[in-house]
Amino acid sequence: MPDLLIQFSLLAAGIVVLIAGGDMLVRGAAAMAARLGVAPLIIGLTIVAFGTSAPELSLNVVAATSGATDLSFGNIVGSNIANIGLILGISALLRPMAVHSTLVNREIPIMLVASALLAGMMLLGPQVTGERAGPGLARSEGVALLIGFGAFMAIVLWTTMRRPAIDPTAVAAAEEAEEKAGGEKTRTLTWCLLMFFAGLALLLVGGKLAEMGAVGAALQLGLTETLIGLTVVAVATSLPELATSLIALKKGETDIAVGNIFGSNIFNLLLIMGVTATVAPVPLPAGGWMALAVMGLLTVALVPMCFTANRTISRIEGAGLLAAYAAYMAFEVWRAVG
Repeated sequence: MPDLLIQFSLLAAGIVVLIAGGDMLVRGAAAMAARLGVAPLIIGLTIVAFGTSAPELSLNVVAATSGATDLSFGNIVGSNIANIGLILGISALLRPMAVHSTLVNREIPIMLVASALLAGMMLLGPQVTGERAGPGLARSEGVALLIGFGAFMAIVLWTTMRRPAIDPTAVAAAEEAEEKAGGEKTRTLTWCLLMFFAGLALLLVGGKLAEMGAVGAALQLGLTETLIGLTVVAVATSLPELATSLIALKKGETDIAVGNIFGSNIFNLLLIMGVTATVAPVPLPAGGWMALAVMGLLTVALVPMCFTANRTISRIEGAGLLAAYAAYMAFEVWRAVG
């Protein structure tokens, strides 16, 4: 038991350091961009958006370099499942979420395509990945996902610059960028660089601590790295998205809450999985096909919720998403224990 407590303490400490490092990196980069006269909208859609994914990116890159690719797979796919089932479910339970923005109309199809692309790449094989022969992501497929992410960012920037007034998440990104860089234009370039590199260092340290804790806990409990990634690590790294969505709901900005969740999922699928697979091939873990199927089914379930006549994710639908998430988590734990 003491050893298990140590492992979970390492995991918790690593996640706290990751979040702190991501915040410092974003503040330093946003302040530097503000000093150079970059528009807050551009800062928000690039630096701030990347910064919210930096903790997960750091954790998964460290895990990949350490050979813990099952943890990376569980974390990325599990985060997407948690974003839809847990975070969107809780948000809709608290307040029915009207979805009217062109942003969501754009991001739902992209998220569907990205989910199908990742599942197709992982399941279509066989191919040799890492030390195991079988389906999974090779480095070349990681590069393909990164190209897809570049195309996604180009679409976002192009459509936002054409019609910024009707893109609520773009407005939110600009406001967050101004908050991060608020009052920092007077900071010296040295201060900006110190904040940036201190945040980067914390991300690396936090990523290693979280990876050590997660793998150690899995070994102590006799569980797989995939399960730890799907459950504890996925929920922990999704906490920033939960906080952002709840704050947006409190302000009545349901489009921003939904857009934050969908945008995070696209970042996970294309950027984080792309970088992770480029660093080290990611084999499909045992039973990983089920996690991909659940992620795909939850994503497809959003289509009738967001595109039907009233375009509202109701409390009943939120309860359904939450129940589906709880049932899947319970099944994964039961299967691992069994």
